[in-house]
Amino acid sequence: MKIDGYEIAERLFDLVSSGVSEEAAAEICEIDHEEAKALLDEYGKKYCNITDNDLFYDRLFTKVDYFDACERVIKNKETDVYFSLNSFYRSKRLSKDVRHINAFVLDFDFYKIDKFKDKTPGEFYKVIKEKLPFNPTAVVDSGRGLYVIYSFKHCSYHMTKLYESIMKFFFDQFDKYGMDPLAQLVTQVIRIPGTINSKSGRTVSIIEMNDTDYKIQDFAHFLPWTVNEVKEYKNLKVTKKYSKIIKKKITKKKNHFKPYFEDFKKLIMIRNKSNNYCTEGYREQLLYLLQDKACQMGYSSSEAVDMALELNEFFNKPMTANEVKQQCKPSGDRRVRKIDTIITKLSINIEEQKQMKVLKKRWLKKSEYAKRKNKHPLLNRTKAQMKRLERRKNVLWLKVEEKLNNSAIARKLGIDRGTVIADLKYIKNNPSEFIKKLEVYLQELEEYSKKKVFTLKELYQDQLAMLEFLLSGYKLLEKIRRQESADYG
Repeated sequence: MKIDGYEIAERLFDLVSSGVSEEAAAEICEIDHEEAKALLDEYGKKYCNITDNDLFYDRLFTKVDYFDACERVIKNKETDVYFSLNSFYRSKRLSKDVRHINAFVLDFDFYKIDKFKDKTPGEFYKVIKEKLPFNPTAVVDSGRGLYVIYSFKHCSYHMTKLYESIMKFFFDQFDKYGMDPLAQLVTQVIRIPGTINSKSGRTVSIIEMNDTDYKIQDFAHFLPWTVNEVKEYKNLKVTKKYSKIIKKKITKKKNHFKPYFEDFKKLIMIRNKSNNYCTEGYREQLLYLLQDKACQMGYSSSEAVDMALELNEFFNKPMTANEVKQQCKPSGDRRVRKIDTIITKLSINIEEQKQMKVLKKRWLKKSEYAKRKNKHPLLNRTKAQMKRLERRKNVLWLKVEEKLNNSAIARKLGIDRGTVIADLKYIKNNPSEFIKKLEVYLQELEEYSKKKVFTLKELYQDQLAMLEFLLSGYKLLEKIRRQESADYG
């Protein structure tokens, strides 16, 4: 099938945008250099808004239409008006429809950080100015926070992965300064200068403008890998011989989705109580990630929407059904979202993670698993807990029954005198707690000693030690109760 001039021009532009020279792009498209140059010029006039020092690509709107719209909203003092620095194939703000990438936007919500909450955007900019890698193209007071903008030329949607990697670098550098983790997408929008921020009632204004001439490749050296290292990794990945992998049917993944749903629900309930998460975009992001995970694990789009609508009802301020369907709809990009990515996007802290089933960092899971693994399977206590309770019981028994002093008790039990003093102090300050723990442990130990597994699993010496502890423990409890009765009488 013959390719028309427009498709060739579009392919030429994509190649040039990715760093290929015009001559090499012409050779790839099998046309001469002059013809390629003419096609690029024609394409630029039709689809690129060109000024002397800058290029801003947009297929949907001309520069005149854009400035007319901006002038109208500024004149009318409209509130909460946004625009995207990147352009799209069609008038839907989806990542799969991105056509040209024009800028990085670092969105700082510094007012959420105690250290900076009393500063103005201008004062905060002075704090981070020296830490920025390059001179920014623009710095904008968003009415509450701060936008730092780096615009660049010749970047097509093919470089989305590079864009995301560089944005991740920026976030790692400026997370402690309040950079918004949810504002790293190619679909990100910002407020139009001159409009009103309804949350603060202040006007969005430009703090600084600079004449810059960047390309996205200028930021690539911040990444931790060189071009050669990336090529070597790709070659290794291709040539590596993998063992036979049996792919599970996607429907089987449904069984594993329930813990995710319960964790999302639990997170909403926790944050409803704190009332600290009523920020714009939190609900949309959570419901988007829920639907995205559901579709990835085998549910249909309609089933995912139904689950999102069910979860939406748990918010203090639920969204409308139409908002859930339109604003929280997952993209067609079915990438597997790592648990760490979900945690970062929803800013789930350690205390919240401890209450989750699956939405927790790997090191936290390992820590909890280690604690469970170290516990006795039937007595539900770690060896350290059991040893501590037995030691305190022995210390109290020797003190009450044999009337030994602290030094003698320490010598007999083979422990430090300081440990004996600490144990007696704990028992004196928490008598009811100690007695209750001892009673529960003795009851559990008695039930365990009557089971068949007791003789099969425990060593003979351990069996004798447990039975001896059981007998002396009950004697000690009986003596304590008699003493309490005598004191009461």
